[in-house]
Amino acid sequence: MLSLLLSTLASGAHAQEACLSPHPVIGAMQAQWNNARTESAAAFTDGFAPVTLTLLPLPEAESKYGKLIIKSKKEMRFANRYNWRIETEGDYWIAADSPAWMDVIDVANGEQALEPLTFTHGLRCAGIHKALKFHLRAGTYTLLIASEDMDKVKVSAGRETPPE
Repeated sequence: MLSLLLSTLASGAHAQEACLSPHPVIGAMQAQWNNARTESAAAFTDGFAPVTLTLLPLPEAESKYGKLIIKSKKEMRFANRYNWRIETEGDYWIAADSPAWMDVIDVANGEQALEPLTFTHGLRCAGIHKALKFHLRAGTYTLLIASEDMDKVKVSAGRETPPE
């Protein structure tokens, strides 16, 4: 009985250890993931701590912002836009706790949605469903988030520092 209990505890510790991201930016997000604040209207600068954002029903969002171009093949029911100011050029990861659609829109370049450099399924055991990486120059961007069925999405962003 004692060996079964010790085995169970050891496997739980191993699962906890296996849930740590080897990626420094995603690991930093993970460390703060459960301490997210809630915002309905937010503006961000560079990397930011986890925040739970409130999305609007799509008709309300489009009444507020005009027609939203969402590249997802799925029909979205909720969306919102957030200002994101980048002061330090670099590669930025943005993560979400759900399969929400996330576009980074370059305000200075004709409102074009940028293509991510890479995508990862995140660290689902820690609540990070997916993460996208973008190279962003200093400037102003719009973060467009849309969801099929959820009116709240937790997101976080961080800049990757180049190895020395």
